[in-house]
Amino acid sequence: MKTSLTLSILGAYNTLMGILMLCFPDKMAITMIGDNRANANPDLEQMATMFHYGLAPALLMIGLILIMIRTCDMETAKKSLLAYVIATVVLLTLFFTVFSESTVMDFSIEMAAPDMLALSLALFGFFKAK
Repeated sequence: MKTSLTLSILGAYNTLMGILMLCFPDKMAITMIGDNRANANPDLEQMATMFHYGLAPALLMIGLILIMIRTCDMETAKKSLLAYVIATVVLLTLFFTVFSESTVMDFSIEMAAPDMLALSLALFGFFKAK
């Protein structure tokens, strides 16, 4: 698989998620904590909304960097994909340890599914780099 395609797909995904978090942080907060907790505790909903506002620029930055380096040399592309793989493994580890055990989050496997797909794509792009 061409590394430029892998970087483009991952870049588009992260950029889109960053933009969605900036535009709809309140809706994502409700998804994160659940309707019942949001209604029972407005401070918890506000904290989850602020979390999404804070995370949005990081995802936007990651996405834009991946898009902008898609024409770089093979070594740089592979190192970038490796960095993405390592960071996504850390993220998924947090999902399935910390987040799944949290009493304030409404965590489910569906929340992690897009990141698991992105990890699979990054691994495939890394090992099948052309």
